[in-house]
Amino acid sequence: ESLKMPNGIPASVSTFLLQTDGKNILFDAGLGAFGGQTLNRLAALGIEPDSIQLIYLTHFHVDHIAGLIAQDSTGNATKVFKNAAIYAGKVEYEAWMNNIPKNDLQKTVMGIYKDSLHLFAFGDSLPNGVLAIDAVGHTPGHTAFQFSNLLVVGDLMHGYALQKDHPEINSNYDMDKEKSIESRKRIMQYARDKKLLM
Repeated sequence: ESLKMPNGIPASVSTFLLQTDGKNILFDAGLGAFGGQTLNRLAALGIEPDSIQLIYLTHFHVDHIAGLIAQDSTGNATKVFKNAAIYAGKVEYEAWMNNIPKNDLQKTVMGIYKDSLHLFAFGDSLPNGVLAIDAVGHTPGHTAFQFSNLLVVGDLMHGYALQKDHPEINSNYDMDKEKSIESRKRIMQYARDKKLLM
């Protein structure tokens, strides 16, 4: 009510394409067969899945990784991005592989991409000048990525119109509410201090 948004807070599910040094890089892969639009949006830009060379994952929720796979005619899961190296956080990977129940999708996706999977730690400098930043809270290894003055924050916020002024308010999807709040405040301040486009 205070935001004069009687129909609720706008939210989005987003993947981002970065084109640099002749490379096509995705940040997250969207929902895939569950209603995702990533492949449609890439096609509209004239970009084939096989021309994506790198994919950086902010976290392992279905709306960020299901787009990495498709089903063939026999119902088996297959790679959508056959030439992409996949970068995932070690903390996120370990949590979903070993500690989080209901992880069939995550195990399937990581298994299919095991030969092109690269695990990183927070603070690591990744290919093409991408920096991995601790954004833990939404998930155990939730990661933000910085490229030059751009900051991709994954699900740091679900309703920007509300959370930009009230970072203490969490989404139901945030797995660790206190860490989510801390990460949101810290990264928003980091973006202000560095004058980044978030």
